[in-house]
Amino acid sequence: MTGFGMPFYNILEVRNVFRVAVCDDEEYFRILEKNLIEKYMEEQGYGCLVDSYPSGEEMLSAVGESLQYDIVFLDVSMGGMDGIETAGHIRRIAEAVDIVFVSAYITYALDGYKVNAVRYLLKEEDGLENALKECLDTIMARRNRRGAEYEIDFRNGKKHVPIDAVLYVESRLHKVLFFVTEAGEIKEYCKYGKLDLIQAELGQYGFCRVHQSYLVNIKHVNHVERYEASLENGMKINISKRYYKDVEREYMKQQGEL
Repeated sequence: MTGFGMPFYNILEVRNVFRVAVCDDEEYFRILEKNLIEKYMEEQGYGCLVDSYPSGEEMLSAVGESLQYDIVFLDVSMGGMDGIETAGHIRRIAEAVDIVFVSAYITYALDGYKVNAVRYLLKEEDGLENALKECLDTIMARRNRRGAEYEIDFRNGKKHVPIDAVLYVESRLHKVLFFVTEAGEIKEYCKYGKLDLIQAELGQYGFCRVHQSYLVNIKHVNHVERYEASLENGMKINISKRYYKDVEREYMKQQGEL
C-alpha cells in the first residue's frame, strides 16, 4: 500500500477533499489510474487523497470493518480475491461508496450491477483518461445533488423541494408545473416561467429535456425506448426525435452503461 497522497491545495481553499482507493495487481495501471485521478481532481479544484493496493485482500485487511473511501477503483481480474468478490465485501461495510470496475475484458460488466457499480472501464491506455474523466464527472454530479433543494417561487410564498424528489417538470400555458414525490404521493406545484430557464437551473442535477414541454429527472426513468421514457411511477412521456439521442445517452450514463 502506498501512503496517502498530499492534497493539491490547502484544505480550506478547496470545495471538498475526497478519499480514493485504487486496487489493481498491475503496478503500471495502479500508477496510471492514480495519476489520472489526481490530475482530474486538481483540474476540478478538489482535494484528493489516493491510496493504492495490489490486491483485494490487502485492501480489506487495511480498512477492516470501517471503509472511509468515497470512491474505489477495482481491477476485476486480480489474482486471489478478484474485484467482484472484493466489491461484495466493500458493499457489506460501506453502502455509500462509489465503486468503479476497471478491466481488460468486457465480459464481467454485468457483474458490476450486482454491487451497484458506477461504471465499468476498459484498460485501454489511450482511452482510459477520457473514460475516467467522464466517470468522475458522473460521480461528482451525483454527489452534488444529494441533499440539494430547488426553490419554487410562488406569488404567495416559496417552497423548497429536494431535487431527487422531483419526477418531471412540464410547461403548460406560460406556467411550469413541478411533479414532486412527497410521503408516497405525487404533488403538483406551479409557477410562472419558461422551461428553458428551469432546464438551465436543473440540468446540472440530471434533468434531461425530452420534449419541448417536458424536463425529466433521469434518476426516475426506468426505461427508454423509441420514442418514450417510462418513469418509475408508471407514467410514460413521449420523447421528441430532436432529443432522443441525448436522452438515450443520459439514461445509459445513469445506468452505468457508458
